[in-house]
Amino acid sequence: MSNRVFILLTEGESDECIADAFDECLSPRFQGVPAHGDITVEKVRMGADVRYRSARDILGRIKTLIQDETARTHEFATRDIIAVAQLTDLDGAYIPDSHVTEGDGLAYLADGIETDHPESIIERNSHKRNNMDALCRQTSIKLTGGRQVPYRLFYNSRNLEHAMHGEPGDLTPGRKRDLSLRLTEQALDNPAWFKDLVISEPVLHGLHDYAASWQWARQGTNSLARGSNIGLLPQEFGLEWGV
Repeated sequence: MSNRVFILLTEGESDECIADAFDECLSPRFQGVPAHGDITVEKVRMGADVRYRSARDILGRIKTLIQDETARTHEFATRDIIAVAQLTDLDGAYIPDSHVTEGDGLAYLADGIETDHPESIIERNSHKRNNMDALCRQTSIKLTGGRQVPYRLFYNSRNLEHAMHGEPGDLTPGRKRDLSLRLTEQALDNPAWFKDLVISEPVLHGLHDYAASWQWARQGTNSLARGSNIGLLPQEFGLEWGV
């Protein structure tokens, strides 16, 4: 059992390929933990009311997800964890409300969102960006047992397939799985390829600063454009690329 484990919390299992890729490029060991959904807009019941989770609730939820993963896999213990990163999809949360328009079903476009429930998406976007802004300011997280470890929130826009492969469409689960496997295999064969990808101009947009990367995401309709700041993970946690 490794005594140095870096947790990368993702929205889904296909996103765990990013943890696998970092595992080839960096030390310590990277462990992907899927949240099975977007916890930045997860709702909870409070008595008779249902509300969105707050950023504080989300940090507690992350702690529980990690605890559940340690109990499920028995591959690492909480004491082995040295840091936690969270990867979320932006989903157009920062676009102006005026760019959320009436449409048939839900569609993410290059400069807006079409939906048959605009008010619901506008409300979701508001809660999501407020939670992301709060989590961006968070630099540590308390794990089970009370130990604090470094924490950072990173993003893909709109999602993994868009950010890493330039595919913005609504993909089937099979296509998502194929792209995830391709990324893992290419990183395994050539770790330098993964490094070059996540710091490339189409993905990181020449940004070298964590705060600046989030400012880019907040501008105009950039939260629908291709991009990710996951390439800044090593510098944010004082790690060096091994390639």
